[in-house]
Parts: sequence; structure tokens; C-alpha cells
Amino acid sequence: MSRNFMLACLWLVLVSTVFPGQTTSTTATSVLSAGEKVVETLQRIESALKSKQTGHFGAPCGAGMEGKLKAMETTVKAERRELKTKLKAMETALVRSNQKGGSTFVRWGRKTCANTSQLVYSGVAGGSWFDHPGAAANPLCLTLAPQFDGTAAHPHNRAYLYGVEYEDIPKHDDHDVPCSVCRAALSTTIMIPATRTCPTGWTTQYTGYLTSGYFGHKSASEYVCLDKDLENASSGHLNQNGKFFYFTVTRCGSLPCPPYVNNKVVLCVVCSK
Repeated sequence: MSRNFMLACLWLVLVSTVFPGQTTSTTATSVLSAGEKVVETLQRIESALKSKQTGHFGAPCGAGMEGKLKAMETTVKAERRELKTKLKAMETALVRSNQKGGSTFVRWGRKTCANTSQLVYSGVAGGSWFDHPGAAANPLCLTLAPQFDGTAAHPHNRAYLYGVEYEDIPKHDDHDVPCSVCRAALSTTIMIPATRTCPTGWTTQYTGYLTSGYFGHKSASEYVCLDKDLENASSGHLNQNGKFFYFTVTRCGSLPCPPYVNNKVVLCVVCSK
């Protein structure tokens, strides 16, 4: 039996172990996981070579294969080292590829980003007046270095922009809300309400509490994930109103209870992948 045949045979066993019933090609998103499986399989092969376990690899190559595998131990080790090097290069390439795209999100209630993302700018939250029927629903993360041009100072018809205050939030009531715009190297970022845990394989950017406007006010509002470790903006804490962030609580009825529980503060998490 030739050495090339034995190598081909060993690779067939390896592929059938790592990718049973599949082709050997992998996507960029699964290459690292597949590579780890390959390395693990190579380690099992080396262990079998050392222990000389008869029939360890099954029988795609015929009887007597175990005795000839010993001569291939050096080759297997070399291929394993080469594979690890290639996997590391793939990992670096994937990270660089993600960095060219990435995704952005607002971290509400904090002036900085976590070490899982990069700060684009730090700012202060802004929005419409809490009780205007024509108010814009969405809050904004405003820059602290605004610019203006020569547009008329007093247009007849206008919208207004105010600051945002925490409301009925212990130790932060009436304080202005800071924010930070962050960039994750990963291509997708989402906010998941009613949990503090990201799905398997996703990176946690921050956890917090789901907030929105007061249910009795006229203006529309959006649900915002407010960081659990709140900071106050340096602009002040006077009760000047504007747009408000209130904790969101559950109300059973059309909301299924269980699994939900009535009158509980709703959590949230921001995740990237």
C-alpha cells in the first residue's frame, strides 16, 4: 500500500469524522469551528497511534491499516501544525473583514463604550417634548460639538429639540441622560427586550432596562435599552422636562403570563455577531 494511498485514506476518515454526511467546504462563518474539530480529530489520531488501538478508525481502508499508521505520525503532526497556522490566518482575515464593515449602536445612559466596541462619539440624549401631540417618537444621541449654518433662526413652522431626563429612576431622577455611539467590529447588532442574555454565539455589548415615554403623555415614544450602570450627563439635573425615559413594566392580559409576570421591570440586552 503506497504512502499516498494511506494519506488519502487517513484524510477520508478525518473528513467523515468531522463532517459526517456533508461536503468538506465550509463558509467563512463556520471555518473556525470546523478547524477546531479538525484539530481535535488530529489529536485523537495521534493518541490512537501512540496507544496502537486496533480498529480505532473503522474500516474504510481495510485490515492491517493500524500497523502502517505509525510511520505517518510525523506527517500528521506536521499537518496539524500547518493547519493551526492556516486557521489563525483565517481568523485574522475574518476580523479584518468585519472591521471594514461592522455595525453601530447607541449606548443609552453611558458616556463611553464597553471594551467590546469602539467609541464613535460621546453625547447627550435629545428628543421632542413629552406632551406635544406632533412630537417625534425617536430619541437622538446628540453630539457635544454642534454646528450651525445661516438658516433662518425663527421659521414659522417648526419642530423642537429638547434634552432627555430620567424620570422616576432612583438616584437619577430629573438628571440629563448621556449617551455614546459605539461601533462593533461585528456586522450585526440588535437589541433584545425582556432578557439580559445574548443568544449563543453573540457578543454582549451591554445589558440594561427597557425604557420608554409615560403611557399617559400625548407624544409617541420608542423603547430604548438604558444601560444598567447609569451615568448622569454633566449638563445638569434641574427639573426642566423635555423628553423622558421611564422604566417599562409588564401588564398581563394579551401579554402571556406565564412566562411573563405582571408589574415587573423589563430588562434588555444589546448583542452583536
